[in-house]
Parts: sequence; C-alpha cells; structure tokens
Amino acid sequence: MLKARDSLRVTLRKTLLIQAALTLIAAIVALLVKSPSFALHLVYGGAVTSIGTGLHGWRLLKIVATNDAKDDKIGDQIAGQANAAAEAFKGAVLKIGAMIVLLAFGMGYLKLDALAVLIGFIVAYLGFIFAGGYAPRSPGR
Repeated sequence: MLKARDSLRVTLRKTLLIQAALTLIAAIVALLVKSPSFALHLVYGGAVTSIGTGLHGWRLLKIVATNDAKDDKIGDQIAGQANAAAEAFKGAVLKIGAMIVLLAFGMGYLKLDALAVLIGFIVAYLGFIFAGGYAPRSPGR
C-alpha cells in the first residue's frame, strides 16, 4: 500500500499544480483584458477549487494510511473496504461543502465579482477533470 499512498500523493500534487497553473494563466488573461480586481477575484475562485481538491485528497490519503495499519484477515479486509467507501463519501461531502461555503463567502460576504469567481472556479475545476482527478497514472510500457 506504500506505493498507492505515494502514487496518490504525486497525483494530488500534479493536480494541484495544474489547477494553479490554469488559474494563473486565466488571471493573467483577465488582467490584460479586464481589471486587476477581476483577476484577483478569479484567483479566489481558482483557490476555492484547489482547497476542495486538497481537502478531498487529504481524506483519501488518510484512508490509505488507515488501511495500511490494519491486519490482512479477510474479515478485516471487508470491513476496511466498507469503511474506506464511507470515508471516501465523507471526503466528497467535505469537499463540496467547503466549496459551497467558500463560494458563498466570497460572493456574498466579500462581495467579489461573481462572474470572475465562477470563471476561476470553472477553470481550476477543468484542470481537475482533465488531470484525471485522483486517479494515479500508470507509466507507459
């Protein structure tokens, strides 16, 4: 399982770097086309996605670490799989909940430009989708 944890860690790091790069590129374009405040609001939207990705990835790493510490008895494996599924679901709920709260905070309380925040959010989330999410990539043969 050590390989799984390391592979997940590398994939999470790459995904977060892709999200940051796409957000930065979009912010530079927004800075050239719109205003500095629009670009800053766009960065906030990208950061919301990256925070959600990081939270869910942290939960998945926690699942792998917990499964590493368990025995290899068949009963423990079945219980571990059920627990892992529940923990993964909790991680997904945490991710979505955190993103909703951060988007509401940014657009509601901070009064950030909603269009800029959503553009940043979508651009960074596209980075998550095209990076393959958390699925580790196997090396080519």
